[in-house]
Amino acid sequence: MADIYSLALCCVRGIGPAIAKKLMEVYPSAQALFEESEAALRLLFGKKEKTIEDILKRPMFSRCEKELEFMAKNNIRSYFINDCDYPFRLKQIDSPPTCIFVKGNGSLDTRRMVSIVGSRHASDYGRWVTANIVRELKQYDVTIVSGLAHGIDSAAHICSLNENIPTFGVLGHGLDRVYPAQNYALAQNMLLQGGLVSEFFSETEASNYNFPRRNRIIAALSDVCIVVEGGIRSGSMITPKYASEFNREVFAVPGRIGDTYSEGCNKLIADSVAVSLSDISQIGKLMNWTKGKQSPQTNAKQPQPEAQTAKPLPQMTQQEKKVYDFLRQKGKQHADDIMLECGLDFASCSVTLMNLELKDCIRALPGKYYECVG
Repeated sequence: MADIYSLALCCVRGIGPAIAKKLMEVYPSAQALFEESEAALRLLFGKKEKTIEDILKRPMFSRCEKELEFMAKNNIRSYFINDCDYPFRLKQIDSPPTCIFVKGNGSLDTRRMVSIVGSRHASDYGRWVTANIVRELKQYDVTIVSGLAHGIDSAAHICSLNENIPTFGVLGHGLDRVYPAQNYALAQNMLLQGGLVSEFFSETEASNYNFPRRNRIIAALSDVCIVVEGGIRSGSMITPKYASEFNREVFAVPGRIGDTYSEGCNKLIADSVAVSLSDISQIGKLMNWTKGKQSPQTNAKQPQPEAQTAKPLPQMTQQEKKVYDFLRQKGKQHADDIMLECGLDFASCSVTLMNLELKDCIRALPGKYYECVG
């Protein structure tokens, strides 16, 4: 657990994650650094006056005290780079977060971690491929990591929850907020079987500067990085490049020539950054993975489907019930027809459909169609 000195080290001007890691290879703790004499600090940092001033005067301590209170109030775990329980995969890179903050019930040190990333403008095919990748990975006892963004990231998290696979969202802001806001319900569900991860203090807003830092954490936490869709200049291309630098395995789903959101994946494959994932069933073989342990009751006689008790419906809002009843009555329907028939605008319809997916009441099909589960 990070203490006030550990948090303060994150705030010292001129000390980033890479330098902090090197310092903690010399000092037994952050406190030991803050208790150094001015003479020793000048030998260490030379003419970095702002760095020396921050360590001597400790102007960030009041902010760090506030952060400790926030973590205690919100059940947030923190890990300092020198802690014995700091996530071991993060320790393998040159610039691990000095402190990492985790909210939720899951562990970042599970047997196998797989990141699935891609375009915010996911196609129906991309969502379908993502769902099938997640289902294929389920048999290998994995945890899924992504960035909680729109598109492929959200699809990876939603499919993981539906398959009862632990899933973590790495954020480019503090744990006091969710961006995009439409993913708030998704994030809350992830806390139950996985969680949210950030290296940023609370009150840190999402920014373009933060997301590449977020992407390096996604890559570092993963044994395998899978890219489903993305343009050449898409932010989703940052994660596989980091993963390659960190000696992680990288796979990319090939796409059609000329398709804007396939160009990034095709280039990763052409540049030998990623292996072409043209056969999802080969992931385990390519990684030389054995399947996870089977349930001890595997050989027990299973009840026949008609003898099973129907699963009770989860609690729904009035709007969710309206959409669910419509699909139950009409069968498979296009999203546009759902929106029209249920009297919803685009944003309300999208959120409602996502919430029903999270509750495992409906499933998304290719072509923006939806149907009830069961």
